[in-house]
Amino acid sequence: MSIPTPRSTSAELPVAGAAVTYRGSLTEHHGQYLHFPHWSIFSAMDHDEDFCDELDERSTLLGFGTYKTLEHVRPSSFTVETGAWWPEDAIGVITATGYVFKLSHTLPGGSPQARVIVFHTADGRLLRDWWGGHSIDSATLSVLDRRGLARSDQKTFELPAQSTR
Repeated sequence: MSIPTPRSTSAELPVAGAAVTYRGSLTEHHGQYLHFPHWSIFSAMDHDEDFCDELDERSTLLGFGTYKTLEHVRPSSFTVETGAWWPEDAIGVITATGYVFKLSHTLPGGSPQARVIVFHTADGRLLRDWWGGHSIDSATLSVLDRRGLARSDQKTFELPAQSTR
C-alpha cells in the first residue's frame, strides 16, 4: 500500500465519513456519498494487493444513508463538502494511512491492543470498525471505553454464573 502524500497540518487531513459529491465517469452513480480510505471496512474483501498498491490515493465511497459502495475512486472524481459536521465531543484520531476518524466510543470488550470503535459520519450514522489500538493513546482509549459503557443503547457482556458441579 502506498503512503499518502504528506500534509502539513491535521486540518488538511481527510476525515473518514465526510460527505462528498461524486461526479466521476459513472454518471448513474452521481450523488452524495461518505468518504473513506480505500482500505476500510467498506472495501470489498477480495483485493489484488499489487493492483491496489498502484492506485495511489484512491478512496472508497459509501452511499449516503445506504451501504452501496464505489471503490477505487480517484480524488478528482468527487468533491468533499467542507465544515465541521461532527459533534463537539467527538475525538479525532489520526490513522497510519493519514485519515482522521471522529470517534464516539468503543464497544464493550476487546483487548488492550484492539477494540470495536464507533465513529460519526456526515449522514448522522454511528458506524463501527475493528481498530488496532496502536494509534490511540491509552488516556483517549480509557475515555472511549467509559463512554461505551455509559451508552444506554450498548450492553455489556457478562459471564454466565459459574456452576458448582
